[in-house]
Amino acid sequence: MKPDDLERRLAAYEELLRSWSRRIDLVARADLDRLRERHLDDSLKALPLVTAAAPGACIDVGSGGGLPGIPLALASGRPWRLLEPRRRRAAFLDECLRVLELHDCEVVRMSASQAAAGRLAGAHLVATARALAPPAEAAALCLPLVAVGGAVAIFVGESAEIPPDAEEAAPGLITIRKG
Repeated sequence: MKPDDLERRLAAYEELLRSWSRRIDLVARADLDRLRERHLDDSLKALPLVTAAAPGACIDVGSGGGLPGIPLALASGRPWRLLEPRRRRAAFLDECLRVLELHDCEVVRMSASQAAAGRLAGAHLVATARALAPPAEAAALCLPLVAVGGAVAIFVGESAEIPPDAEEAAPGLITIRKG
């Protein structure tokens, strides 16, 4: 995708987030003035991991407002599943996929444990989690969804307790490989 196209689509997504956040809790109100820096640019820190993975589907676990899944889908051109059990947030994600023309992406309305017990187990090369749970718990929810040789990318805060099998991929981002 051309940089101008990516910028246009990220701006459209940012506007969707602003608009829908007035009705449902997608991002903190204090973050609305800094959506790009705090959420979109932060989400794109996982792009090198996504683009380095073999071709195949990725999944954003507990997608909520589509972070980091939608920015990564826009930037990478890969198929993504946005896993979100809450009805209103899933409706927002469906609208994002329609408006942003992410035809090779889908919203899956179920929990991570439901997904891991069904057809999505081991079906992804990369799983992401941002604001899902503490790192060890997020890893436990994501790893069953990743194929052997794949990786989980977890966004973490400065004071987060990092699992021993994790590697820092970038400031605020850890990865765990599934061997």
